[in-house]
Amino acid sequence: MAQSSPPQGSSLRHPGWLEFAMLLSLALVWGSSFLFIKVAVSNGMPPLSLATARIAIGAAILLTVARLRGQSWPSWSRSGAESGGAGIWLRLTFLGIIGNSLPFFLIGWGEQFTTSQLAAILMATIPLLVLILAHVMTHDEKLTGPKIMGVMCGFAGVVVLVGVDALKGLGAQVIGQIAILGGCLSYTFYGVNARRLPQMGAEMTVGIILALGLLTMLPVWLYVDRPWELAPSGSAWFAVLWLGLLSTAFGNWLFFTLMRRSGASFAATNNFLVPVMGLGWGFFGYHEVPGANALVALVLILVGLALPRLRRR
Repeated sequence: MAQSSPPQGSSLRHPGWLEFAMLLSLALVWGSSFLFIKVAVSNGMPPLSLATARIAIGAAILLTVARLRGQSWPSWSRSGAESGGAGIWLRLTFLGIIGNSLPFFLIGWGEQFTTSQLAAILMATIPLLVLILAHVMTHDEKLTGPKIMGVMCGFAGVVVLVGVDALKGLGAQVIGQIAILGGCLSYTFYGVNARRLPQMGAEMTVGIILALGLLTMLPVWLYVDRPWELAPSGSAWFAVLWLGLLSTAFGNWLFFTLMRRSGASFAATNNFLVPVMGLGWGFFGYHEVPGANALVALVLILVGLALPRLRRR
């Protein structure tokens, strides 16, 4: 995992309108997850079965698209520049675990012991963790003053959005908070390490990562949920298809593509926009009206996104 970034200078581009449109689309898609997860679990689909099903759908779709586009499987030999030998499979398995099965388990388990509001705030630490880790592990995503100010401003926006009172829960039910932070740290390592893979097709790369993450989840899922005894409703299956097709397949592909174009730090800032988009989906799906704090939070988050993009002439 300690392979360095490609030596030929930075391949990252300064985010432009296209990259910001991709970031907004990613937040819009991932923000819908809150609504459709609620639909699925309220209609007979246990959380672990939901996670397993959506990852399976996402992996199947991306691997099918990859093969249709002529993308090759990574080779076990070391003869190809893009294959990297058997070691690439170990790295993809590692990414499948830290990017899917491990954080899904840690965050889901941790939320049993803490509030969803506090969990949202803890999840908003991901861009800050990515910023620090990318500074250490990459050559082209170094810490700068505007980056730090932008991340802190975005984090403040999430706190305002969720509610400052949620911070009162910090320090109570510590075991759940540690588990959620462990999931955040797992996502952080995924974001930084995924950039360091050899150049393969995005669909093939993300599809394999999802498939390998699925394999590590299957034994736990079969033992815990006994899926042959479940009887979800039609609306639950619709929610599963939405989450598998859009939130998992398209969302993960978009995140990986955005990360390759503009870096892990920029891609991770979607964690500030996702709660805002979640409010919007809640309004349309359940007529949940956001308060005035949502507007203040949105302004803070947008300022936080803009600050790191300012460059000296």
